[in-house]
This record gives sequence, C-alpha cells and structure tokens, in this order.
Amino acid sequence: MNSDLSPTILLVEEDNQVRPILSQNLRNHGFQVIVALNEADAIDLTRGSSLCPVLILLNQVRQSIQEHVVSGQRIRQRANLDSQTPIVVIAEHYGADMEGKNIQLSDTEYVTYLEDGRQLMDLLHRLRPLHSPQD
Repeated sequence: MNSDLSPTILLVEEDNQVRPILSQNLRNHGFQVIVALNEADAIDLTRGSSLCPVLILLNQVRQSIQEHVVSGQRIRQRANLDSQTPIVVIAEHYGADMEGKNIQLSDTEYVTYLEDGRQLMDLLHRLRPLHSPQD
C-alpha cells in the first residue's frame, strides 16, 4: 500500500508487551502508526510532524476512561491537530454486558469494549473516512 495514501493513527500505549502487537496489527490493516508511550510523548511526536494522524487511539491503563478521553483532547489541542480528529479509548476492564460494544461519547470521542481485534479494526476503518482530510 502506498504510504502517502495510508491514514496515520497516533497510538498511545504504555504497555511494552501490548504496544508492538497492537502497532503491527494496525500496520497490517493499512495504517501508518505513530507510537507514543504517554501523553507528553504523543504531543512531542505529533506536533510539527509531516504525518498528521486521522485518529488518536489510547489503550486504557490505570486511569479511568474519562481521564483517557481528556488526555486525548489535550493531545489533540497541544499537537495542533484538527478539532474533529476522533479519539478512541480501548477499555481495559469491563463486564460481559459491555463486551463487543462501541460507545460514542461525543461527536469525536468513542470507547470500545473489545470482543476481538476485528471489532477494533472495523471501528477504526469506519471512523477514518468520516474524519479524513479530503484531497
């Protein structure tokens, strides 16, 4: 796939075991990936970069979903990304009643309660055309 046409995702993942697997899975599904360890790293890597992420993906670790959404909002603002850049939080712990659900929190903010990896890719591909810059 031509990298000029591949949408870029900003992945914020602090877990050393999950990060390479998730980033490779994203690449295998046609995305370019900017990998950040935390909010500050994400801002540094994205601000002024020639790669403009079409989506911010955060894996929930230790903080609440709302704290991760706010972190995504700060990244979006401080990295000077488009205000319509979607933020997706992958929920870490949840009950069986939430498994397999994608919840839209606002126009641009989502949380996914994964049943499997296909669910995440379907959501990302669905959001990408809604929010990608037009050529």
